[in-house]
Amino acid sequence: MTHGRACAARIRERAAQEGWPLVHTAAQIATCCQVSPLRAWRLAHGMPLEEAARRLIELCAEAGLRQPKLRKGDLSRYELGRTPVPVWMIDPLCRLYQARPDWLGFGGDYSQGDPEAAQATPFQTPVPLDKPDHGGHRKSQILPPLGIGGSDDMRRRELLRQLAVTTGLALTPGHLVAIEQTRQKLFDTTAGTGIPADILDRLESLIPGYERRFYELAPLPRLGALLTDFDEVSGWLGHRLPVMTQRRLWRVAAHLADLTAETLGVLGQRAEAAAWQTTARMAADEAGDRALAIWVRAAQAIHAVHVHDDPERGVAYAREAHNLGNTPAPGTVLAFAVEAGIHAMRGNEAAACGALKQAWDALERVPGDRQRSGLWGYQDRKLQSMVSDTMTRFGRTREARAAQTEVFRHCRPNSMTYIASRFDQAKCLIHDGDLDAGCASAARTLLDLSPEYRTPLVLNRAREVLLLLPEKHRNRLAARELRDILVSAQRA
Repeated sequence: MTHGRACAARIRERAAQEGWPLVHTAAQIATCCQVSPLRAWRLAHGMPLEEAARRLIELCAEAGLRQPKLRKGDLSRYELGRTPVPVWMIDPLCRLYQARPDWLGFGGDYSQGDPEAAQATPFQTPVPLDKPDHGGHRKSQILPPLGIGGSDDMRRRELLRQLAVTTGLALTPGHLVAIEQTRQKLFDTTAGTGIPADILDRLESLIPGYERRFYELAPLPRLGALLTDFDEVSGWLGHRLPVMTQRRLWRVAAHLADLTAETLGVLGQRAEAAAWQTTARMAADEAGDRALAIWVRAAQAIHAVHVHDDPERGVAYAREAHNLGNTPAPGTVLAFAVEAGIHAMRGNEAAACGALKQAWDALERVPGDRQRSGLWGYQDRKLQSMVSDTMTRFGRTREARAAQTEVFRHCRPNSMTYIASRFDQAKCLIHDGDLDAGCASAARTLLDLSPEYRTPLVLNRAREVLLLLPEKHRNRLAARELRDILVSAQRA
């Protein structure tokens, strides 16, 4: 759904206050308001359609360029993609908006420079330039008719590539279609002949690469990178391969699908995250990797609770995970921790503490070499985060703070484990009666994060702090300030 001009005006106001470059302002409008780059640039300049059309005609006359017969309705149709943009008009449009062609959506930036540099194209939606067919319809689409399996593979890959270098947090419907198409592609693979050994080694090396830099990547670029890699792996799985080679590829696919599910969950796309978790489970089973199969079942328990609001199913997944083998694995610890969280949500303190004890017992029996992974190892610090959550829910603030100290000492500041414990810290202050300090602590947590890390999941954690306040105290100055920060973060 696109937003109105008022939303673009708010972004322009913020851009003026914070000194954003024009390209960043236009990119934020395109992302937040879900409009084409061409319209985003006009809105970034604050031009009404009529003024833009008039100035474009004047500019062409002054520069001695071909004169367009243009009304505001024609420009609107260009922006909406209903009428292809004449190629000769690209230069006048670039002059009018002081932009590069790829910034306006005419193609992309395919240079070999740093993909994270400010010069990279920050827009995902190309403007159609091809001619309509006899029925008046374009031969190509930004993303073809929204249905799984019906897209042009090159356009889908390009959308994923651009996603990897995009700033902001919003996922458009087109993104979600491309994401789902990438997942479904694994099930539509066809026969092939084989995979070179060096490519197989490179694909397997993706997993330790993500383990090293997962939390250094902001959620949206991370999602683009994951989907691009998953797309390549699923393509190779369509070839006729030896069984052991297939299992190695399935293992890579399972890891990538699990990370994709986690990233989508952080971005607030919970239903899509649950679907990717199901894909991860299927891939782990195909790989024959028991420890990974346990892990993804425990992750499914989390999604059952938060996506489907079905604690019973969550408990069933968790128990399936820790009953899958005799020797505990990191996923076994996660499964007990999830059970503890479910019991805490229900207010059953004894059951929650009992599940935590089982988690600690399982952790002691997990072999040390299986705990080294920062992503698929459930180390002491991760379990301390669940202790923090559980004790905070029951108002046992002394025990919660002790667990938070361990989390803050060992976890990365931009990891969800760390961020969640920061919000637990704010809740503990409220439980202890220091309402203003609790709100201020939650506000600091949000402000300390870069904008790309203020995801829907993080904002929901901050809202929980506000909801914990007694209703008669929700209009206190500190609470209003936290609410204002939340509103600003959501708009951005």
